[in-house]
Amino acid sequence: VKPIVSRHLGEMFDQFEDLNTRPLRSRLARQLLLLAKSYGVAEGTEVRIGLALAQEDLAQLLGASRQRVNQELKTLEREGALRVEPTRLVLLSQDHLLAVSRA
Repeated sequence: VKPIVSRHLGEMFDQFEDLNTRPLRSRLARQLLLLAKSYGVAEGTEVRIGLALAQEDLAQLLGASRQRVNQELKTLEREGALRVEPTRLVLLSQDHLLAVSRA
């Protein structure tokens, strides 16, 4: 049980550090990759996040406003990294998101 608690504590500190040091764009890309890993459904080269997550919910996860998250999603969409659908997000380029998450 102790190793599990330690791992969860480490993950919590990593998330706290992300909120305080990384730009929103980087945090959003990282969160999208994590969501794709946990809830992603591969459809050819695309990965549909099989979780209905409102932009407000995503903003709360990232410690940002819904408006800022919406702006970043639109930018990533213009760059060809994802497609925003009415009820889902579809990742088109995980490589692009990975590069953004490391910036």
